[in-house]
Order: sequence, then structure tokens, then C-alpha cells
Amino acid sequence: MSNQSYFPASEADRVLWFTNFIVKLPIQGPKLGLSATEISDAVADSVCYIWIVKDWNGALQQKALEATTYKSLIANGIGSDIVPLPASLVFDQAPPMRAPGVLTRTSTLVQKIKLSPNYTDSIGQDLGTVSVQDNSAHLVPEFTVSTERGSSGERVKLIFIKYSHDGVSIECRRNDGSWEIIGIAMQKPWYDERPLLVINSPESREYRLRWWDKGTANGELTPVQKVTVGV
Repeated sequence: MSNQSYFPASEADRVLWFTNFIVKLPIQGPKLGLSATEISDAVADSVCYIWIVKDWNGALQQKALEATTYKSLIANGIGSDIVPLPASLVFDQAPPMRAPGVLTRTSTLVQKIKLSPNYTDSIGQDLGTVSVQDNSAHLVPEFTVSTERGSSGERVKLIFIKYSHDGVSIECRRNDGSWEIIGIAMQKPWYDERPLLVINSPESREYRLRWWDKGTANGELTPVQKVTVGV
């Protein structure tokens, strides 16, 4: 699957890709003609892959480092106290293991998804299955803002396309005040649920975004989008 242009090259980015896929496939899958079994199998594959890469393999590598350190200590260290062996690994919440070939099966499923008559670029963006070969053309994030009812009042909903970037840095100013960074979003939608500056008094909010990669905001700022938030 590593030769697919939509699929990340690094394992860390693949974990992010599968994390999004787990959430979005149950929503988009039925629209694309996927059966409940196909969806549940793909989700199980994804969960297993994430755990193997992020938790199991990482823990083993850490234990290998501890073992090497312990071996050196016993061989060449100093002191008179007995040093116990490092604690053994225990995994309390390991997911069910899957048959070999998770990436191959995922690639085959994505091919089927793209051949569905109901497949659209919007669905592809949501699932992360759109080619990123033209990513250089996207100098700034594309995003929309809207308001909707939240649990404690009106909130702002941001939808964005990050292409192959890690995420976006979100800046906002209220009632023509100063710009401030209010969040880093890796997944969409992202919600601004801050209370109003003045209770029961509607306010204007302006938003602009930049790319966020490897812990740093980068690139140019987007054009500003503005909404009015009520009570």
C-alpha cells in the first residue's frame, strides 16, 4: 500500500491516517455500498495496526533499551546492591489480532471505494483517500465556518481540508480585537465553543488558518472568514 499516493510514508502518519479512517468509514461506507462486515473488518484491521505500531512495538523498543542498559550495568556497573531485572511487559487492553496483510486489504478496499458510483472528492477528502500529488498547489488551508447549536449555546463549526499536512493552526479575533491562536486541529470538524465575551450579547468572530506540521505553524495565513455568534 506504500505506493498509493494518498497513503502516508511514515508509520506515525499512517497511525493518524488509520485513526481518521476508523471514524469516517462507518459513516461513509454505507453510502459507497460497503457491507457491515466489510466495514467492521476494516475497522478491526485499522485498530490492530494502530496498536501494533503505536503501543506494542513502541513498548518493545523501550524494553529492549532497558534490557541493554541493564546488561551493561550488570557487566560494568558499580555498587553493592542487587539490581532487580526490569519489569516484564503487560498489555491489558490489546485488541484482537488480525491476519497478515492489513495494508494490502486496506488498499484493496480503498480501490473498491473509489470505484463506487457514489464516490465523490468530498467523501475522498473525508476518508483520506484522495491523491496528494498536487499538494504543492495548496498554499493555504481551505476551510468554511458556520454556526450551530451546541450543548451550552451557539458555537462555531470549522470544516477544513488539510491534504497531506498534520493539521491547521486556528487564529481568531472577536469584535475587531487582537488576533490570538485558539487551537490546533488535526481532525475535522473543529468547534469553537468559547462563551461570549459579554453574556447575552452577540459578537463577531473572524478566523484565519495556517498549516501545522511537526509541532510548528507554517505557510501563509488564509483569507479571513467571519461569522456572528449569538446566545
